[in-house]
Amino acid sequence: MDSMSPARLRLLEAMVDAIWESSYGTSSVERICERADVRKGSFYHFFRSKTALAVAALEHLWETRSLPALAQVFTAERTPRERIEKLIEYWHRRSIESLEEKGRVLGCPYFNVGAETAAAEPELSAKAREILDRYQDRFEATLREGKDLGEFSIDDPAETAACIFSMMEGCSTQARIHNDPERVHHLADPIGRLIGAELKPAAAAIPTES
Repeated sequence: MDSMSPARLRLLEAMVDAIWESSYGTSSVERICERADVRKGSFYHFFRSKTALAVAALEHLWETRSLPALAQVFTAERTPRERIEKLIEYWHRRSIESLEEKGRVLGCPYFNVGAETAAAEPELSAKAREILDRYQDRFEATLREGKDLGEFSIDDPAETAACIFSMMEGCSTQARIHNDPERVHHLADPIGRLIGAELKPAAAAIPTES
């Protein structure tokens, strides 16, 4: 059973939402406390600083949302090709869901905060890089397996994983900038060309204004 304090959990969730929807820089301690309905004194009982909260919030996001989703995407019951397709479907669906729920495509929270804080917040930037590396490691393992099985025509799985992951993060950021989830789904063709496999991820429906 999870024994986490309700107030601490609300602070984590409030920080996740704040840095994903807007930015880390605009998310002051006062605004986070207000959003979480937690007093400022209680904030400092749980976290020594805004940076410490943000680091914990990224790990919380990974453990509670990203990791369970990736466990379904990268299940051994799927072939390597199917896992890549499911990953593109997942990123596409997540972009659409943010458009429906928040009114905007929000992109990748880890990449967003990592890019924003790279120079000014080394501790937070390091946490973002660590989590992004976890993503890429799963991608590399899948590419390596696909190469061994003859599904993918690649020479260096690590190098290919880094290239494809950069493409995915770039398209996710473009989707955020243009507020267009389709910029993620269009990844299937270029990724397929890189790995020498035809990818056909299912397309999720994009909401239309009534």
